[in-house]
Amino acid sequence: MLVWGSLIALIVALSVAAIVLAAALLPTGRCWWPAACSTPWCRCAVALVAMTPGAAIALHFFQLAAPVAVSGLEIGLAQTVAVPGLVAFTDRGTPISVQRLTEAVAPGQVPAGYEGRLIIAGGADALSNCHGWVFTDGEFCIDSASIDDIVRENGYLQVAEPKPADLIIYRDADGVPVHTGIVKATGRNGFVLIESKWGQLDVYWHTPADQRYADHWEFWRSPRPGHRLDVLDVQRGP
Repeated sequence: MLVWGSLIALIVALSVAAIVLAAALLPTGRCWWPAACSTPWCRCAVALVAMTPGAAIALHFFQLAAPVAVSGLEIGLAQTVAVPGLVAFTDRGTPISVQRLTEAVAPGQVPAGYEGRLIIAGGADALSNCHGWVFTDGEFCIDSASIDDIVRENGYLQVAEPKPADLIIYRDADGVPVHTGIVKATGRNGFVLIESKWGQLDVYWHTPADQRYADHWEFWRSPRPGHRLDVLDVQRGP
């Protein structure tokens, strides 16, 4: 409602400014001006003053209409802490460090701009990031730098047509993994439903494109049962 109100005010203000400017510049508009503003420079100055409210309203409108900035809280850049003694391992034995988020937000929140585009699946009480939700069942955080090692050493193969339980990996422009999720369902005309955890926020169901991490994604499949890594207490042994 605020955006529409500002848009209407912007149109009115710009229309008034255009009329005043036309009166200042066009020869037929000279009769509108008193003798004190008979010169073109004076009329232009008055027109610029008249346009100031329109410029202010325009700035306010574009501020309202602009996309909401992505905060670190929403994209998973929150502080993490190490978990002493616990290490995850790939199927080939490569150690993967695990952490936990220091805090999670209250469940049921949807990031601004995604109302009606996400289904809340729950899980904000689990202090994990997206990778930890996939590979540790929501118990821990896993760093993005470890994802390619996990994919390579756990037998994943990239596939063009996803199936439920496949892995989805989102990558930035440099090819670095920035987000992961699990395919929950597929349907006609290429429909795919993803489950992923958004940093400290909830776990959501969404289409591959309805996220704010990357414009490129890939689907991966492994013959192993599930995606969970073995997490061991290295101080106690297996």
